[in-house]
Amino acid sequence: MMKFSTHQTILSTMIKCSLLTGCAVIGTAVFADDTVQQLPTIEIKAAQEDTYTVKESKAATKLDLSLKETPQSVTVITQQQIEDQNLTSTSAILAQTPGITSIQYGQEGAGYSTYYSRGFAITNVQRDGIPTTTASFGGSDMFGLEDSAIYDRIEITKGSTGLTSGSGNPSASINYERKRPSKDLTGSIHIQGGSWDNYRSQIDVGGALNDEGSIRGRTVAVYEQGGNQQDRYHRQNAVFYGALDFDLSKNTVLTTALTAQQVKLDNATAHGFPFITHDGQKQVTFDRKDNAAANFTYSDTEKLNVFVGLEHQFNNNWSGVANYAFTKASNQREYGVAGSGGITYDVPYRVNAGLTLQPGEMVVTSGRFESTPTVHSVDVYTSGKFNAFGQEHSVSFGLNGYHIESDDPSFGRYYTATAIEGWNGNSPRPDMQQTGRTIVDEQQLGAFAAAKLQLLDPLKLIIGSRFSNWERKATNNEQKQNGVFTPYAGLVFDITDHLSAYTSYTTIFNPSSRKDKNEDYLDPEEGNSFELGLKADFYDGRLNASAAYFDMKQDNFAVQDLSADAQLVGFQPYIAIDGAKVKGYELSVAGEVLANWNIQAGYTHTDAKDQTGNILNSQLPEDTFKLFTTYKWDKFTLGGGVNWQSEFYNAAATGLAAKLTRQDSYYLVNLMGRYQVNDDIALGINVNNLLDEEYKLNISNSWGAGRNITASLNYKF
Repeated sequence: MMKFSTHQTILSTMIKCSLLTGCAVIGTAVFADDTVQQLPTIEIKAAQEDTYTVKESKAATKLDLSLKETPQSVTVITQQQIEDQNLTSTSAILAQTPGITSIQYGQEGAGYSTYYSRGFAITNVQRDGIPTTTASFGGSDMFGLEDSAIYDRIEITKGSTGLTSGSGNPSASINYERKRPSKDLTGSIHIQGGSWDNYRSQIDVGGALNDEGSIRGRTVAVYEQGGNQQDRYHRQNAVFYGALDFDLSKNTVLTTALTAQQVKLDNATAHGFPFITHDGQKQVTFDRKDNAAANFTYSDTEKLNVFVGLEHQFNNNWSGVANYAFTKASNQREYGVAGSGGITYDVPYRVNAGLTLQPGEMVVTSGRFESTPTVHSVDVYTSGKFNAFGQEHSVSFGLNGYHIESDDPSFGRYYTATAIEGWNGNSPRPDMQQTGRTIVDEQQLGAFAAAKLQLLDPLKLIIGSRFSNWERKATNNEQKQNGVFTPYAGLVFDITDHLSAYTSYTTIFNPSSRKDKNEDYLDPEEGNSFELGLKADFYDGRLNASAAYFDMKQDNFAVQDLSADAQLVGFQPYIAIDGAKVKGYELSVAGEVLANWNIQAGYTHTDAKDQTGNILNSQLPEDTFKLFTTYKWDKFTLGGGVNWQSEFYNAAATGLAAKLTRQDSYYLVNLMGRYQVNDDIALGINVNNLLDEEYKLNISNSWGAGRNITASLNYKF
């Protein structure tokens, strides 16, 4: 037996650092008889910072799962990518998220914006894992205005997440993880200016508020103003965020936060000028720089969110979380949209409202909208680990839900004629009278349980279920569902240490926020969702890649009602269809490829058909590809990317209308650069739509943004 002589031992230590995975400390022991024995390697893992991915996410199951062992596609937009691409809002973030597309009518915040994944509209939203609705953002059309300054990262889980969020929406769920206070004093000041007189200032400061570090705070403040490519448009945005964390004991933390945001838009329109005249015979002469808004139009959105939570660590294996959030939102809009009811160049045209346009005239459609929802959200759960049958397993169970209330006046629509030539918003404001009230009282509460069972060393079973109660009382409409059962099951097999195969199944139950032309809500969407794929991670989770195939079937699927009488109401109405079938695949990669080289890229193909085999929604592209990458060299960081999508069109249009309401495939090129002046100061520049591509946002009446440039100065301490 070899004997170890302490006084004759020479211990040599070599530090071996890889490019990405941190360092490994390797000890070599030399014994008295000159034999050498390798000691165990002690890994010192580098913190996962300055990259485009994360190691773990609870968004899908409330379990601490790595992205590789989560049996669904997950995309994370990290703080680093938000800074690199200057993504200051939800709309900007989703525009850069692989697999996400949008349909936008009019100006953002004054018109109608819907975001889609896998052919379905995204309605599931969480803040810090607490399920809520787009009403807490001021409404679905205000969803894109949410400022990114208060968030550390945005997690997008593709497919249905009904297990933890209640609504099993088959599109995706978006989880906002807010910035938390830390003990170390840190801060940043960010100032920028750019095209169309856009200016933004942002400050972010946080740290310990007492000597022990048991009370920690963080404050974020933002103010910005400016325009866009259209004349007369002006936007103001102000944000305040404050967070306080209190260590009640060594195992218990009280977390609190308050967020207030105000967005004011002037000369903002709910639609743009149509691409074609009312009779489908001529192309309209207005271009993407012309503003269809009347001078009296505006949109004011205010949001107040209060958060309080309790986190307790029972022991090394078990913890509990109880979170509550209150949101009071308000959106008030007055709109006056030129051309939306018709444009005529040559012959008279009788508008359905009884108005007759003469040659050279167009309709100005006006109205008023008010929405003041109050949202209460709660999320209480316990998670932990246990050993059984020689394996370690984990489990999570709890309850969560939300309650929405609103009671607002409703208004009619007004139609006036104005001259096409010389239009500059010069339309009188009608006397907008209240015609009724819009009342909504909606609540959803459910209990859930999920477990990760380690069946074999390479095989995991992710299983769970949820029972939900849902009720909605709206104006002249009431819907109710009790004991809705949502099962969830996933298998993950580790092929190697870095590669896994997975499959998952869940059902779909999604209360629809869509209304028909009579202002009645559609019945809840129901169906099932299946997914399988491969996932890989490298460099201790700093680079993640995945390939997924998905297959979904759904009834009560909402599609836009494009009938003639549906166009006369003051909103976009929908109809429900049964037998919708959606399948497709996604390829994605995110993280640090090599030292200082970050990437976020993804390709998605979606094949969506109705019960007759026809395309489900021709207004959405079937294929999308998004890529952005940066490389840091010495004091310089250079980056660029491309967003490409296939064609979309109006399936009902013929002749000239078919051409003018079609958007061929297109790509947008974006660039960024940053120079690190010293450890604290950096200068940056971002260029969006470098080639100034002209592209449509929908099949009817709105254009995408042209080339724009932003220069910035960032100071960190």
